[in-house]
Amino acid sequence: MRKAEPSSLPDSLAGELWALVRLYRGELVFPVGGVPEAGAEAAVVLGAQVLRGGRPSGTLRARVVHAAQLYVAGKVRLVIPTGGVGEHPPSEAEVMARILRRAGVPEKAILPEVKARNTRESAQYVGAMANERELRSLVIVTDPLHCVRTAGAFRAEGLSVWVSPVYDSPMWRERWPRLVQFLREATAIIWYRIRRKAESHSRR
Repeated sequence: MRKAEPSSLPDSLAGELWALVRLYRGELVFPVGGVPEAGAEAAVVLGAQVLRGGRPSGTLRARVVHAAQLYVAGKVRLVIPTGGVGEHPPSEAEVMARILRRAGVPEKAILPEVKARNTRESAQYVGAMANERELRSLVIVTDPLHCVRTAGAFRAEGLSVWVSPVYDSPMWRERWPRLVQFLREATAIIWYRIRRKAESHSRR
Protein backbone atom coordinates (compact mmCIF):
# COMPACT_ATOMS: atom_id res chain seq x y z
CA MET A 1 0.00 0.00 0.00
CA ARG A 2 1.35 3.42 -0.87
CA LYS A 3 2.31 5.95 1.76
CA ALA A 4 -0.58 8.09 2.98
CA GLU A 5 -0.32 11.72 1.96
CA PRO A 6 -2.57 14.78 1.79
CA SER A 7 -5.38 14.42 -0.72
CA SER A 8 -3.96 15.04 -4.19
CA LEU A 9 -7.21 14.95 -6.14
CA PRO A 10 -7.09 17.04 -9.32
CA ASP A 11 -8.56 20.47 -8.67
CA SER A 12 -11.04 20.24 -11.51
CA LEU A 13 -14.59 19.06 -12.10
CA ALA A 14 -13.46 16.31 -14.48
CA GLY A 15 -10.77 15.19 -12.03
CA GLU A 16 -13.17 14.93 -9.10
CA LEU A 17 -15.82 13.09 -11.13
CA TRP A 18 -13.23 10.64 -12.45
CA ALA A 19 -12.00 9.99 -8.90
CA LEU A 20 -15.61 9.32 -7.88
CA VAL A 21 -16.04 6.81 -10.73
CA ARG A 22 -12.81 5.06 -9.77
CA LEU A 23 -13.92 4.84 -6.16
CA TYR A 24 -17.29 3.40 -7.15
CA ARG A 25 -15.52 0.74 -9.20
CA GLY A 26 -13.54 -0.25 -6.13
CA GLU A 27 -10.17 1.30 -6.97
CA LEU A 28 -7.96 2.45 -4.09
CA VAL A 29 -8.13 6.20 -4.72
CA PHE A 30 -7.46 6.88 -1.04
CA PRO A 31 -5.29 4.49 1.00
CA VAL A 32 -6.97 2.50 3.76
CA GLY A 33 -6.18 4.26 7.02
CA GLY A 34 -5.31 7.57 5.39
CA VAL A 35 -3.29 8.98 8.29
CA PRO A 36 0.25 10.38 8.05
CA GLU A 37 2.97 8.18 9.56
CA ALA A 38 3.63 10.69 12.33
CA GLY A 39 -0.08 10.96 13.13
CA ALA A 40 -2.32 13.99 12.77
CA GLU A 41 -3.55 16.69 15.09
CA ALA A 42 -7.26 16.05 14.52
CA ALA A 43 -9.76 13.76 12.85
CA VAL A 44 -12.77 15.59 11.40
CA VAL A 45 -15.87 13.38 11.37
CA LEU A 46 -18.56 14.43 8.90
CA GLY A 47 -22.13 14.18 10.16
CA ALA A 48 -24.90 11.90 8.92
CA GLN A 49 -28.55 11.23 9.76
CA VAL A 50 -29.76 11.22 13.35
CA LEU A 51 -32.87 9.10 13.84
CA ARG A 52 -35.88 9.73 16.06
CA GLY A 53 -34.99 9.80 19.73
CA GLY A 54 -31.46 10.97 19.04
CA ARG A 55 -30.33 7.56 17.82
CA PRO A 56 -27.42 7.46 15.35
CA SER A 57 -27.98 6.00 11.90
CA GLY A 58 -25.73 3.14 10.86
CA THR A 59 -23.74 5.51 8.68
CA LEU A 60 -23.18 7.99 11.50
CA ARG A 61 -22.14 5.27 13.93
CA ALA A 62 -19.68 3.74 11.45
CA ARG A 63 -17.98 7.09 10.91
CA VAL A 64 -17.67 7.82 14.62
CA VAL A 65 -16.38 4.36 15.51
CA HIS A 66 -13.74 4.75 12.79
CA ALA A 67 -12.62 8.10 14.22
CA ALA A 68 -12.58 6.69 17.76
CA GLN A 69 -10.32 3.87 16.60
CA LEU A 70 -7.90 6.41 15.13
CA TYR A 71 -7.78 8.22 18.47
CA VAL A 72 -7.39 5.09 20.60
CA ALA A 73 -4.60 3.90 18.30
CA GLY A 74 -2.76 7.19 18.91
CA LYS A 75 -3.04 8.35 15.30
CA VAL A 76 -4.86 11.62 16.14
CA ARG A 77 -4.85 13.88 19.19
CA LEU A 78 -8.30 15.42 18.79
CA VAL A 79 -11.61 14.47 17.21
CA ILE A 80 -13.85 17.13 15.67
CA PRO A 81 -17.39 15.85 15.02
CA THR A 82 -19.21 18.28 12.71
CA GLY A 83 -22.92 18.56 11.99
CA GLY A 84 -25.91 20.58 13.12
CA VAL A 85 -29.51 19.62 13.90
CA GLY A 86 -31.30 17.77 11.11
CA GLU A 87 -34.79 16.28 11.10
CA HIS A 88 -34.39 14.94 14.62
CA PRO A 89 -32.48 16.60 17.49
CA PRO A 90 -29.96 16.80 18.97
CA SER A 91 -27.24 17.90 16.56
CA GLU A 92 -25.25 15.29 14.66
CA ALA A 93 -22.11 16.50 16.43
CA GLU A 94 -23.67 15.99 19.88
CA VAL A 95 -24.71 12.43 19.03
CA MET A 96 -21.23 11.71 17.70
CA ALA A 97 -19.60 13.18 20.82
CA ARG A 98 -21.70 10.85 22.96
CA ILE A 99 -20.51 7.81 21.00
CA LEU A 100 -16.91 9.00 21.11
CA ARG A 101 -17.01 9.27 24.91
CA ARG A 102 -18.39 5.75 25.19
CA ALA A 103 -15.64 4.52 22.86
CA GLY A 104 -12.92 5.84 25.15
CA VAL A 105 -12.22 9.30 23.75
CA PRO A 106 -11.91 11.77 26.68
CA GLU A 107 -14.02 14.91 26.79
CA LYS A 108 -10.96 17.16 26.43
CA ALA A 109 -10.11 15.52 23.10
CA ILE A 110 -13.56 16.13 21.56
CA LEU A 111 -14.29 19.48 19.85
CA PRO A 112 -17.86 19.43 18.52
CA GLU A 113 -18.92 21.75 15.69
CA VAL A 114 -22.73 21.94 16.00
CA LYS A 115 -23.83 24.49 13.36
CA ALA A 116 -22.99 23.03 9.95
CA ARG A 117 -25.95 22.02 7.80
CA ASN A 118 -23.98 20.49 4.95
CA THR A 119 -20.48 19.48 3.83
CA ARG A 120 -19.59 22.95 2.61
CA GLU A 121 -20.48 24.56 5.95
CA SER A 122 -18.56 21.84 7.81
CA ALA A 123 -15.47 22.81 5.82
CA GLN A 124 -16.03 26.49 6.58
CA TYR A 125 -16.69 26.12 10.30
CA VAL A 126 -14.02 23.49 10.93
CA GLY A 127 -11.58 25.54 8.86
CA ALA A 128 -12.17 28.49 11.16
CA MET A 129 -11.66 26.28 14.22
CA ALA A 130 -8.45 24.86 12.75
CA ASN A 131 -7.08 28.31 12.03
CA GLU A 132 -7.98 29.56 15.50
CA ARG A 133 -6.29 26.59 17.18
CA GLU A 134 -3.44 26.47 14.65
CA LEU A 135 -4.21 22.87 13.66
CA ARG A 136 -2.06 22.04 10.63
CA SER A 137 -2.84 18.39 9.99
CA LEU A 138 -6.42 17.20 9.61
CA VAL A 139 -7.77 13.79 8.68
CA ILE A 140 -11.24 13.66 7.10
CA VAL A 141 -13.40 10.72 8.21
CA THR A 142 -16.44 9.91 6.07
CA ASP A 143 -17.81 7.38 3.58
CA PRO A 144 -15.51 6.60 0.62
CA LEU A 145 -17.73 8.21 -2.02
CA HIS A 146 -18.26 11.30 0.16
CA CYS A 147 -14.48 11.73 0.50
CA VAL A 148 -14.06 13.32 -2.95
CA ARG A 149 -16.49 16.19 -2.38
CA THR A 150 -15.37 16.66 1.22
CA ALA A 151 -11.70 16.92 0.28
CA GLY A 152 -12.65 19.47 -2.39
CA ALA A 153 -14.69 21.51 0.07
CA PHE A 154 -11.82 21.67 2.57
CA ARG A 155 -9.37 22.52 -0.20
CA ALA A 156 -11.63 25.44 -1.18
CA GLU A 157 -11.12 26.73 2.38
CA GLY A 158 -7.36 26.62 1.93
CA LEU A 159 -6.83 23.43 3.94
CA SER A 160 -4.68 20.47 2.91
CA VAL A 161 -6.17 17.32 4.40
CA TRP A 162 -5.59 13.59 4.61
CA VAL A 163 -8.58 11.34 3.95
CA SER A 164 -9.48 8.21 5.94
CA PRO A 165 -12.43 6.47 4.19
CA VAL A 166 -14.90 4.47 6.26
CA TYR A 167 -15.24 1.24 4.30
CA ASP A 168 -17.39 -0.26 7.07
CA SER A 169 -20.19 2.23 6.38
CA PRO A 170 -23.47 0.70 5.19
CA MET A 171 -23.47 3.37 2.48
CA TRP A 172 -20.44 1.57 1.03
CA ARG A 173 -21.03 -2.08 1.93
CA GLU A 174 -24.58 -2.31 0.56
CA ARG A 175 -24.97 -2.23 -3.22
CA TRP A 176 -28.11 -0.09 -3.59
CA PRO A 177 -27.14 2.62 -1.06
CA ARG A 178 -23.71 2.79 -2.73
CA LEU A 179 -25.30 3.45 -6.13
CA VAL A 180 -27.65 6.07 -4.69
CA GLN A 181 -24.77 7.81 -2.94
CA PHE A 182 -22.67 7.71 -6.12
CA LEU A 183 -25.39 9.50 -8.09
CA ARG A 184 -25.98 12.01 -5.29
CA GLU A 185 -22.27 12.77 -4.92
CA ALA A 186 -21.80 13.24 -8.67
CA THR A 187 -24.65 15.75 -8.72
CA ALA A 188 -23.34 17.51 -5.59
CA ILE A 189 -19.80 17.81 -6.98
CA ILE A 190 -21.15 19.50 -10.12
CA TRP A 191 -23.34 21.83 -8.04
CA TYR A 192 -20.47 22.77 -5.70
CA ARG A 193 -18.26 23.63 -8.68
CA ILE A 194 -20.95 25.80 -10.27
CA ARG A 195 -21.63 27.56 -6.97
CA ARG A 196 -17.95 28.25 -6.26
CA LYS A 197 -17.47 29.61 -9.77
CA ALA A 198 -20.49 31.92 -9.40
CA GLU A 199 -19.24 33.18 -6.03
CA SER A 200 -15.78 33.79 -7.48
CA HIS A 201 -17.26 35.91 -10.28
CA SER A 202 -19.43 37.86 -7.83
CA ARG A 203 -16.33 38.97 -5.87
CA ARG A 204 -14.72 40.57 -8.89
